[in-house]
Amino acid sequence: MITVRDGEKILAAAPLMSSRYKLYGLELRKMEFIATPASDYHGFLITEKKPAHVKMMLEYAARTAAEWDCIELQEIPDDSETARILRAISKQPFKFGERIVNRCPYIFLPHKFEDYLQQLGYGFRKNLRRYERKLKRDYKVDFRICNATETINNAMRSFFDLHQKRWQSQKQPGAFLDRRLRDFHLEVARSFAERGWLALNFLMLNDEPVAAGYDFMYAKKLFYYLSGFDPEYSKYNIGHLRHMFLIKHCIENGVEEYDFMRGDEPYKLKWNTSMRENLEVRAIKRRIIPMAYDWITKNDRFSPLVYELGKRLSLN
Repeated sequence: MITVRDGEKILAAAPLMSSRYKLYGLELRKMEFIATPASDYHGFLITEKKPAHVKMMLEYAARTAAEWDCIELQEIPDDSETARILRAISKQPFKFGERIVNRCPYIFLPHKFEDYLQQLGYGFRKNLRRYERKLKRDYKVDFRICNATETINNAMRSFFDLHQKRWQSQKQPGAFLDRRLRDFHLEVARSFAERGWLALNFLMLNDEPVAAGYDFMYAKKLFYYLSGFDPEYSKYNIGHLRHMFLIKHCIENGVEEYDFMRGDEPYKLKWNTSMRENLEVRAIKRRIIPMAYDWITKNDRFSPLVYELGKRLSLN
């Protein structure tokens, strides 16, 4: 973490790391945001909105990490202060270029849930209500937010199980095979619960969890992160119903925005979403390997090669 200080006061911070990637035995050295590629949004931490502070941090990082080929800052929201500042310093000393790398659907929430439902497509709204009636006919239905610190461990284990069930039913590994990753998210969930930022939620049938969302709440915004459900109940469309119950909960509790975060998958677009864009800001050194990497990954004609590159490019 690089910081700009005025005495004890932190004016700006850059959460950057130096990473080494290998491709067919060749090495590509990047300077990038910590948590790349796992995090949906990145940015500098800025108390005073001055481009000079960010420029100072980048220049310091470039000097101290001399063996870098590429500065690649991904998943920067287009409307963020970080994007504005990087554009202001894009000519010197790094000659940054930018491109759109992800689209991020979100919902402006009205004051009444029924008003929101009327914004949905007629067929989708009709199906939601039909599945809801069918579910309530067959089960006792409940929707719960679990953010009490004393229940977090058990609730997170239930979420892990539902997430893995959903993906393994499609012969995919899911996000939580690694014990270390589960332990990390348990720690995050406990920390966020203590601060009132956790929105771990469950759709319950006969008091048993069948669908779950591992989401976050901050500054009157709900951030949708990961979800899961038991495929045994797929005929009730429980994934969509959990979203509906969560949106209703948000509206009733004064939340103003429901952010689906990066990825414009078709199921997200059904919810009458608006759209933001995430940027990648990149500067490269004029060497063969980084120049080839830059050209290939920015050329749409090479989409299959970019996909293969993404699979084979691995941390050293």
